[in-house]
Amino acid sequence: MANTHAETTISRSADDVWAVFGDFHGIASWFPGVEATKQSDDVRLIAMGPGVDITETLLARDDAKRTLTYKVEAAMLNANKYETTISVTDNGDGTSTANMDAVLDPDALADFIGPVYEGAIAGLAEHFKA
Repeated sequence: MANTHAETTISRSADDVWAVFGDFHGIASWFPGVEATKQSDDVRLIAMGPGVDITETLLARDDAKRTLTYKVEAAMLNANKYETTISVTDNGDGTSTANMDAVLDPDALADFIGPVYEGAIAGLAEHFKA
């Protein structure tokens, strides 16, 4: 299995960042390329363009620790395992660090997902600059 990691420091409190990043159904407000979402309890359906439909299922959430883990399913990826954990850490100086970590099988998915998550985390940082 392969792992990817993307992170950014944001000049906002951890609570402010978690309110956006930790909103499982609010991904379209910060993740570049998300065209539409449909929600149902712990499942979100994401459309990212023609034929690019993704189902994500919430597996765990801890608001006190500001972490959220979900499973990703997309036919085009043909993944045996694709789980993502997002988290926000308070840096103690009025800033926070947002992280996206994925566990992937097959390993080759990391070459594709790593840059996607780098773009996503940049989108989150940009969200707070607006």
